[in-house]
Amino acid sequence: MNNNKKTNIIVIVISIIALVILMAFYPSLPDIIPVHWNMEGQVDGTGSKSTLFFLWGILVASNIIIGFAEKIDPKKESYKRFTKVFNIFRVIFAMFMTGVLITNILLAIYPNKFNMNNFMLPAIGVLFILMGNYAPKIKHNYTFGIKTPWTLADETVWNKTHRMAGPLWIVCGLLIVSLGLINNLGKILLPALIIDFVVMIFAPMIYSFILFKKQKRSE
Repeated sequence: MNNNKKTNIIVIVISIIALVILMAFYPSLPDIIPVHWNMEGQVDGTGSKSTLFFLWGILVASNIIIGFAEKIDPKKESYKRFTKVFNIFRVIFAMFMTGVLITNILLAIYPNKFNMNNFMLPAIGVLFILMGNYAPKIKHNYTFGIKTPWTLADETVWNKTHRMAGPLWIVCGLLIVSLGLINNLGKILLPALIIDFVVMIFAPMIYSFILFKKQKRSE
């Protein structure tokens, strides 16, 4: 059995486990549950408990879409060079979405006992730490990775940009984890998160542009 088939089985099993957990708790959930939280992690929006099935649907649909990335990519041969990393990411993402679903179930049962930020921000931070760890190993392709006009146009720029972004995402992920573990940040939290995400998004983009222009001048 090849790695892709093994990964498909693991993702399917994770999805089934998530559905079983949801079905087990669903009858005991209140009809109206929290569905949105403010920056302080407190409930500021409610909805039907059936929205949890929509969340499970995102888990399934997203993994189907990710699974097809290799098949539709014009550079699908590149995937053979980082198959292990791609499959690890699929499993990590499935586990992350399952964790999000379980967190929403717990917060529906105990809406006033937990702060959403203490759950979600560390989870998101860990996700970026793992992405940063594996980013340098992602090879040149059109559907998975840091896709800017300059990384897509040049494989060397792609590789250098991902090697730069990896440690950067790890540091930014650690910051997000720390923000989630500190309570009562108040107005500081939103600016800190915005700065963190702006750095993660735009630093690799600008870096790839500079590398590309520098390489063209040297040629």
